[in-house]
Amino acid sequence: MELTRITRIAGIVLAVLLLLASINSTYFFLGMLKVKFIEWFVFNACAPSSVAYLIGLTAFFITKNKKWLAIAILPIFFFGTMGLFIFPWDGMNLIAQVSHIIMTLNIAWALFVILKSADYKALGIGLLISVLVFVPFIAFQQYYCRIHADDLMRILQIN
Repeated sequence: MELTRITRIAGIVLAVLLLLASINSTYFFLGMLKVKFIEWFVFNACAPSSVAYLIGLTAFFITKNKKWLAIAILPIFFFGTMGLFIFPWDGMNLIAQVSHIIMTLNIAWALFVILKSADYKALGIGLLISVLVFVPFIAFQQYYCRIHADDLMRILQIN
């Protein structure tokens, strides 16, 4: 299935919004809060997940292989979509929630493209790669947040 012009433009617009949200959150963590790289990487796991999606999207546009769209579904769903239910909906967290919505919309677009073409093999392979690559990252992120819970609450300004 060849992407329609509108579908391609929608994917690019969503990807640009995701890139801008990732740049904004990275600037906030590294520039304003002045956290260490590991704290940014773990406490702002949305940004590395988004970068993984953007790399996969670029690979998809180059190769036309839809498995690249599916590879970042797991981390973006875990950190983005689930973040909608974890983070408060007030104050500075509203910016994070907008980013979570953008992440969710990108995954919805990717799933739309894959499922519209009924490329279940690409979806399965992409999700399998996603599990193999990102489950260890998610486990590390959860462990690190648990043992550094006070830092997490202070940095994310969650009470």
